[in-house]
Amino acid sequence: MAKLKYVERKNMSKKIFLLSLASSCSLFAESLETKKIIVPGDQYIAQEIASTSSKEIYTAKDISRSGSSSLFNFLSQHTSLNILPSYGNKSAPLIDIRGYGIESGYQNVVVKVDGERINNIDMSTQIIGSIPLSSIDNIEIIKGSGSIRYGDSAMAGVINITTSDYIENSIKTSFGSDGLNNNNINIGYKGEKFSIGLSASDDGDDGQSKADTQGNKAESTNQYNKLKINIDPTDALNIKLVMSNVRSNLFYVGALTKAEFDADPSQNSGNKYTNYDYNIDRNSIGLNYEINPSINFKLSFFQENRSNHFIPSYSSSNIVYDYDTEGFNLSLPFIGEKFTFTPGFELMNGQRKDSVGKVTKDNKAFFVDTEIQLNTKTIISAGARREQVDYTYNGSSTLNTDENLNAYEVGINFAFSDELSIFSNYNQAFQAPDVDRFFIGVYTFVPPSSFILSGRRFNGFIDPAKSNTLNVGFTHRMKQNTLSLTSYYSKVKDEIFYNPNSFLNENIDNSKKYGLELQNNIQLNDKLSANLTYNYVKAEIGNNAQGLTDGNDMPGVPRQIVLVNINYQFITNGYVNLSHAWKEKTYIFSDFSNSSSQKQPQYNSTDLSVNYSLDKFMMLSKVEVFGAITNIFEQKNAVQSYANALYPFNFERAQMVGLKINF
Repeated sequence: MAKLKYVERKNMSKKIFLLSLASSCSLFAESLETKKIIVPGDQYIAQEIASTSSKEIYTAKDISRSGSSSLFNFLSQHTSLNILPSYGNKSAPLIDIRGYGIESGYQNVVVKVDGERINNIDMSTQIIGSIPLSSIDNIEIIKGSGSIRYGDSAMAGVINITTSDYIENSIKTSFGSDGLNNNNINIGYKGEKFSIGLSASDDGDDGQSKADTQGNKAESTNQYNKLKINIDPTDALNIKLVMSNVRSNLFYVGALTKAEFDADPSQNSGNKYTNYDYNIDRNSIGLNYEINPSINFKLSFFQENRSNHFIPSYSSSNIVYDYDTEGFNLSLPFIGEKFTFTPGFELMNGQRKDSVGKVTKDNKAFFVDTEIQLNTKTIISAGARREQVDYTYNGSSTLNTDENLNAYEVGINFAFSDELSIFSNYNQAFQAPDVDRFFIGVYTFVPPSSFILSGRRFNGFIDPAKSNTLNVGFTHRMKQNTLSLTSYYSKVKDEIFYNPNSFLNENIDNSKKYGLELQNNIQLNDKLSANLTYNYVKAEIGNNAQGLTDGNDMPGVPRQIVLVNINYQFITNGYVNLSHAWKEKTYIFSDFSNSSSQKQPQYNSTDLSVNYSLDKFMMLSKVEVFGAITNIFEQKNAVQSYANALYPFNFERAQMVGLKINF
């Protein structure tokens, strides 16, 4: 990345800070939350230098050059996330940051799309597979921080996904192996006080596995439509309207034994595939009013209606979950010459209905966040949050509870020079349990071969989990090399887990996570660059009353993750990218004793992509052609939950080619 050029060395920190404040005023959706900084040459470079937390940031350019065909593929191949399909389901994958485990680590990660939280109130994972990769403007991954702004579940970190405003007229199409066919159209208009953008996508593939006993392929189809409208009635007022809908249907494979997986991971073991159908409608409105040059008034409201239809492999009955979610956010950021002060209020009401009842989880929070420039070299940040969480099941006064939870954070960034800055922060965070942790589903057999959900048995209320995390890191930026290193230590109380010995959801009295995160970008010459990402994490069980062995590793946590990317510019506007991702094997979900002979297989995939664009081609403003080969060496990858229960994915080589035209 290009190095920032400042007129005076001694003013470097001050200018970074002022750039942060200026961009906070001008950007509406998540200006202060993501602290996006617009800097000539590289819009994120100042943020990386001045941040008090550990972050990874990926731009639309990075995504385009990756050659990935889906958001899941990009996150698994090009970021340090430990991400795997949820028992074969890539649309709602399992996500782990910093050692909370692949089985339920996603519940310790807040995922936001355009500023709105998409976490569910139950054990359903975040549905990110419906987001077209081509619609994304940037992805920000915050690790071990964020509890002040994001609250409940931000123990491991936060993933912010920002989609573009679609202010372009373009069509994009691609096709490839296993029936891959992705199509996208963007239509946009920008006037002096009004802009509108529409994006529509239709994606599908047949999967790599053979057809099931019913003749169904492991296929997926996804239709996605999103409309963004920006209105500026006055210079001080901005109104944003966003409407989106998703219609998604997928079949995914059941478990194979280890012998079956080793012999042929494409077989279905005589299973009927699980079928999921998602219908999601989401609307939001936001308002940003500049009271004066120093004070903004920000308000947003969103509503989501979602229906999940689920036909499991073991049944022919259709299980339906209906979700209604509403969120309200209010903040009043004050932006001074050398500090920001942001008080805010957030409200989230979630409700799920199914065949046996209704359960709710309601969150209400107040927070204060500050950032102060002490001098030309030092920036400090601090904040606190108070959040109340209320639960109710079927309106019963005997099956309800509430929790009052606190979070706080302090951080510092010190710039030794233009090239070197260090940071540290201390964060307290929490996770309020999802509603499924309190109940055990009761299923009734219906001849000849179906099971239906007939009720729920109260399991008992689970305590919220709490974490205290210390982060220390530095960034060293030179003309041809940028090195970032972060070390961290987290002490966790009442970590929530499923105990395979008692078959109940419980709390581990104490556990800890510690590790190192390294990123190194090297510009070898004008045309050739390389990037190395390395993560080491040790997730350890502490003294506990649940009968688990003190000092054992938490299952589902790979000790090491390595990503290598090499990018070569072979011609003007033409790039080749070669990447490899490796994740170490680890203990399967149920192996808290660390004694099973079977382990979650290591992940390996080597990908190659080519991207070339041409401006002002004939009557067109831009033409882009691209292609990719994934898993070149056909490594066998799978999720393994229990002994002899492997869910294969990305086990064959696949090809893809495509074309994008801007009018």
